[in-house]
Amino acid sequence: MKRTIASSLVALALGSLCIPALSHASSYEGANLPFTWQDATVYFVITDRFANGDPSNDHSYGRPSVDAAGTKAGTFHGGDIKGLTEKLDYIRSLGVNAIWVSSPVEQAHGWVGGGPLGKFQYYAYHGYYGLDFTSIDANMGTVDEFRNFVNEAHRRGIRVMIDVVMNHSGYSTLKDMCDFKFGKTKDGWDACKEWKPDASKGESFHDKPVDESEDPAWNRWWGKDWILFNGYGERCGADDGLDKCLAYLPDFKNTETNGPKVTIPIFLKEKWSKPDPKHDIPAAIPYREGSMSVAQFQAHWLASWVEEFGIDGFRCDTVKYVANSTWKLLKDLSVEALDKWRAKNKGKDPAADWTDPFFMTGEVWGFTNDPNDESGYGRKGGFDSLIDFYFNSDGVNLNNCLVPDTDEWERYARDYGRAEGKPKLLNLTYISSHDTSLCRKNDMAKTGILFDLLSGDIQIYYGDETSRQNDKGGGVDLEQGMRSDMNFPVDINDASKWAANVGTLSTSFSSNRILSTWQKVGQFRLRNPAVGAGAQEKLDDGSYCRHFKDPSKGIDNSVVIHFGKASKVLTGKCFAEGTVLQDGFTGKTYTVSKGEVPVNVETVALLEVKR
Repeated sequence: MKRTIASSLVALALGSLCIPALSHASSYEGANLPFTWQDATVYFVITDRFANGDPSNDHSYGRPSVDAAGTKAGTFHGGDIKGLTEKLDYIRSLGVNAIWVSSPVEQAHGWVGGGPLGKFQYYAYHGYYGLDFTSIDANMGTVDEFRNFVNEAHRRGIRVMIDVVMNHSGYSTLKDMCDFKFGKTKDGWDACKEWKPDASKGESFHDKPVDESEDPAWNRWWGKDWILFNGYGERCGADDGLDKCLAYLPDFKNTETNGPKVTIPIFLKEKWSKPDPKHDIPAAIPYREGSMSVAQFQAHWLASWVEEFGIDGFRCDTVKYVANSTWKLLKDLSVEALDKWRAKNKGKDPAADWTDPFFMTGEVWGFTNDPNDESGYGRKGGFDSLIDFYFNSDGVNLNNCLVPDTDEWERYARDYGRAEGKPKLLNLTYISSHDTSLCRKNDMAKTGILFDLLSGDIQIYYGDETSRQNDKGGGVDLEQGMRSDMNFPVDINDASKWAANVGTLSTSFSSNRILSTWQKVGQFRLRNPAVGAGAQEKLDDGSYCRHFKDPSKGIDNSVVIHFGKASKVLTGKCFAEGTVLQDGFTGKTYTVSKGEVPVNVETVALLEVKR
């Protein structure tokens, strides 16, 4: 794996994009590129479906690879943190500067009925059925492996975000009831015994013999003070709201930040009586005792991951079902936690020298744009951005999505582009997601160009760049198919070459045309904060000049983008006469003469100052 140290300053027209010498000799070329959360390119990975680095952890807690129905639709597939770490050069080659990983906290050990008809066993491979927020899930790996992952991402200049869930716990499952001795079953069924539906009785996996009617046996689980749940004599259905059970998921009673004090649930107290140093989060240990509100316990548990590993941000799930005051508490504790980690890790991790504030984005279903924060999620909830559903807003489907066009470039530039400063509330735009659909158009190379050059923050869902397909969960379920296994290119072993010169101008790309297009455009975006953050001026020939300044980071950056066929491109106010430019897409070099450059391109021109 080749590593180089960039120590020179790169001069740019209209000011300079000052790149300081690296303070850590082990950092990768391009790792010190100026970064702003206004121009983030986020790569979202469901870790279990990405890469398997350690097959020995595939069956943690007794989880099978193939379920009792003979399917793999909702099982853990083996992807883990070690495998993800091994693929960081591949991710970096896409120009990614932030990675969002599915929640790594320990999940419910067992299954629930999967799909509308309950045809398969559905496990918590996606990270949304939390069991113990102070431990890493063994299927994901160990504490040391997670620490190494964060450090390796940081060495490449990649910020790390994890998914967090404060709204609900996981469902009750037979395996958890067996492991932790809580709950009630139907007809006295032994929770430790395997159960399969009886087709002759019309049963499906939805009919698992868990009796959630009120009974003292449930008190050994979270308890009535912690969650809203049928077993505590409270209706828990499929209603939306702050104090409702979304999709029948037990709802944490965290609406009042300074609400009634609670103590540690019995099942967790007994679980924690047996230390597990491979998976316990050290910074969370002090919060495994005492009494405080549910919201305070949750916020401390989650912020402990920041203090322990130096995580740079959170993607928050089901935001509108948790009080803004609770999110704000999490944000405040996480800011403090990151400061503690940075102070403790000087000289150990390059991110300890970063000054970016802790970042928090959230999922408000159906949200599109709110740059002025009229919703109040920023000022009241501590959010820096919200996920933008505009281009793919529907529920589960195969390909009902929009692709940005140049008109959308202009609209998004008006909302999120700034010559200096920033919007009150940023966005995080996607075209594919794990909850809506995989956006797969006829020309995914063109799609990559139009999406990667959109103003604001963007989120690539793993496999967008390789046209990963919805495999319908092996023919069982469309929703599971949106989380199919990653389809890496045949030349994946060349990833370190693809990422070797992202900070200057790469000469090595994948042989796959679609992937190489995403790489070229993404790396151009990575080098130039003006692409996502900059104010845009449309030039007479249909080109776009974008420029962005942030004196606090030494950024004074300009680019010119032309989409479509052209024999020459105007440079407008972006570049002074005589400036030597490079085309981030073709690699060719030009000199500005009479306010233009001769390009002779068929698809796109990405003009930046030559490095």
